[in-house]
Amino acid sequence: IGLRRASGLDPVEALRLRQVVEFAFANLLLAIGVQPLALLLGDPSQAVRASSAVTLAYVVIALVVLDRRVIRVGIAWGRSWAATALGLTVVGVVISAAAVVMPTSGAYELLLVVMLARPIAVFLLVLATIDGTTQEMATEPRHETRGLATPSRPSHEASR
Repeated sequence: IGLRRASGLDPVEALRLRQVVEFAFANLLLAIGVQPLALLLGDPSQAVRASSAVTLAYVVIALVVLDRRVIRVGIAWGRSWAATALGLTVVGVVISAAAVVMPTSGAYELLLVVMLARPIAVFLLVLATIDGTTQEMATEPRHETRGLATPSRPSHEASR
């Protein structure tokens, strides 16, 4: 999937791959940003508090943006995909809020672990699409062709 041109991606594949990249970049910035912030603020706990607040805002905004993208492309939320996205969002919100209130490095590191789970979960969905084990969030029925799940096309043989 990742090596195909954008025109060869169906909306589900494009959405998931975009999520993986966006989540990974955001996580990278959140992970490395706390250290320079601690140096600038002169207090590691204030840096954790500020970074946790930024993470809290990011998690909420990312879910809203994801929902709008899903609606725009006309993709239905699948049950496990929705449960995973909402579950990780809720856990991220709770841990972010806790780290804002009690800014410890352990709380922030736990928050980063949860944030890493987001692109991992999406990437597992991408892998499942490649081997055809999930069709939960498909816009069209799918069939297998050379190991890749592709939108099904009308079969002339079926009408014979």
